Amino acid sequence: MATGYSLTTHYAGQGLLDSFSFFTGNDPSHGFVDYQSREDAIAKNLVSVGRDYNNVILGVDSNNTYSTSDKGRPSIRLTSPDTFTHGLFIADIYHMPASTCGTWPAFWAFNNQDDGTEWPSGGELEIIEGANTAQRNLYSAHTNEGCKAPNAGFTGKQERVNCSPTSDKVGCNYVAPRSDTTSYGDAFNAEGGGVYALEWDSEDLKLWHFPRSTIPDNIVYGHVLGPDPSTWGPPQAVFGGSSCSPDKYFFNMSLVLNTNFCGDYAGKIWGKADQCNRLAPTCEEYVAGNPKSFENAYWDINFIDVYQMGPLSDKTVPPLSPNAISSSLSSASGVTEAPTGVVPTHTRTITLSTVKPTQTGGGSIDPTDIDGHTLLGCFQTRGNNVPFSHVRSAADMDNKACVAACAGHKYAGVQDDTCYCADTLGESSGVENELCDTPCPGNGHQICGGFLGPISTPITPRRFSLTNSTLSNEPHRSPAPCDALLTVYGNLSNDPAPPAAPAMGGRPLHPSLKLAHNATATADVTITYSTVCATNPAKLVEAEYHTTVTYAQCTCTKSDPQPAYPTTKTPPPPAALAAVPMKMYKTTCRACGPHGESTVTLTVPQAVYTSKLVVTSTAVQTVVPVVGTGVFPTNGTVAAAAIATFTPPPPPRPRPSSSTSRPLVAAAPPRSETLSVVQLVGWGVLVWFTLFGIMLVL
Repeated sequence: MATGYSLTTHYAGQGLLDSFSFFTGNDPSHGFVDYQSREDAIAKNLVSVGRDYNNVILGVDSNNTYSTSDKGRPSIRLTSPDTFTHGLFIADIYHMPASTCGTWPAFWAFNNQDDGTEWPSGGELEIIEGANTAQRNLYSAHTNEGCKAPNAGFTGKQERVNCSPTSDKVGCNYVAPRSDTTSYGDAFNAEGGGVYALEWDSEDLKLWHFPRSTIPDNIVYGHVLGPDPSTWGPPQAVFGGSSCSPDKYFFNMSLVLNTNFCGDYAGKIWGKADQCNRLAPTCEEYVAGNPKSFENAYWDINFIDVYQMGPLSDKTVPPLSPNAISSSLSSASGVTEAPTGVVPTHTRTITLSTVKPTQTGGGSIDPTDIDGHTLLGCFQTRGNNVPFSHVRSAADMDNKACVAACAGHKYAGVQDDTCYCADTLGESSGVENELCDTPCPGNGHQICGGFLGPISTPITPRRFSLTNSTLSNEPHRSPAPCDALLTVYGNLSNDPAPPAAPAMGGRPLHPSLKLAHNATATADVTITYSTVCATNPAKLVEAEYHTTVTYAQCTCTKSDPQPAYPTTKTPPPPAALAAVPMKMYKTTCRACGPHGESTVTLTVPQAVYTSKLVVTSTAVQTVVPVVGTGVFPTNGTVAAAAIATFTPPPPPRPRPSSSTSRPLVAAAPPRSETLSVVQLVGWGVLVWFTLFGIMLVL
């Protein structure tokens, strides 16, 4: 019996959303992100299923501004409860988050058992990953000690070889080859997306990327023919081999899709591997204050299929998704030849999801590459500092003519008959390719930008430069109009490889910590300390000091797992407590020490020592109000509340005179030598009767 890959799991449409969980914890990578629950994501319109193609769209909030002190911009992180060891994984993705400053999207897998507490045991693998304005995909792996990437068998650019944990948590990685100009972000979207494939067995983990226009037939018709990786050519990245046994380092991995912001990658390389710092000093400031820049930061997923190797038998595959637009296909002997040349000897009737075709408009009819410039798609110029400058207008303008006019510049953008050039994209960002729908004057089969408003009021008024000739002889260097739609090409040949990315797996950060995004965190801290009772120097009482501290984040990688739903208030971490300065000093009292000492050493917060701050007593006592005259009030004793406030005594100073008033405090019970009103009256009555009796006897 023939063996091959058979479909075992199909994630698409509503079935994909039902098969993945929505992560809502604090981001383990310190991202400026607020991951939403399923209900909140639906309410905020961040997730949807397409009616026409049964595709799944996962977006981010692109409407609201936030403060950098907030948790972050709302987004989605999906994790599959299903875990995998070995298999062939094929993800058909029509659109991924654009190459926008602040973004950190990823399609990845890691051992999420026990909420990730055993990570990096079981491994972590990034299939699609990048940050900020990256245009080339980054493949990474993170494992326990002892794993190294092989030194041959791949077409990507190998960067780091050691996959074991390091101080920067970057593992081993590859960058997509320069020949693959559509592996990530804007160029990926302009191509209409494509397929990423992972073959994982006991020998290797191999990764491929296929642009939409070059997807192998045995993937397009994989449910009928069965995908055959042996026909795909060498992979772009390989992990495993003799220097890293897959069965030892990779197992029980869950699939993850998410869009993060800033954090340990996009935030760390801000302005270092890109020019994003021209937009804002920090990643968090930009992400918080520019919602419209993230309108294109979404995933549009056709499907994710999982195949397993085994014998191929005659069978009927059930419908792949309840909402799929489908067609019934039959593969019979002598009708369809497998890519290997073997004619199938069995019939399989299956139901196929219809894959969304490459749509018209934008990159679907424009050349993917023109003279070394890659199509990046439809871009909208934003802000007051538009980097594109007008260089040429012509009645026969098309994309090739604009690229030629922008020789020496990194970017060429065209709108109708006008060409603009730039060396940076600035605040310009990719938008839906369908918005660029203006045919090029010089080539009606290409698209040259578009107009946001009615064409009767064109965005660019530069057609006046066209005189009797088709080309104005006078060059124009005026900037492109704000909010223009340009079809943009970019020369990415000199772009440096994206920096290595840190691991994203592990236990989620505990929700009791409010993390900032500059390697610090904030926490509310309560310090309980002992002090001499202000009204009874023979007694030590407990007091509380409340403050909010900023402290350095813990960089440790192993900690005790936290309960999912803690029932008691979690104490602040030791680093937060250590951030409160304390003062140790000696003071006198009335035999208040543990062995009756009258000199004791106390440790109190520095702020309490240096100033009379109002703090809180935790003692519950009966209080005798004391007034400056030394006369007890006539209403007797007063029961104090369980929590009262008082001003703690300062360090040793001249004791106050008897005329100095003292505030109401929660005091200790009166010592035996302190007489209450009742005791005083009782003793007086006893003395009176004694004297009266003596007088009678005499």
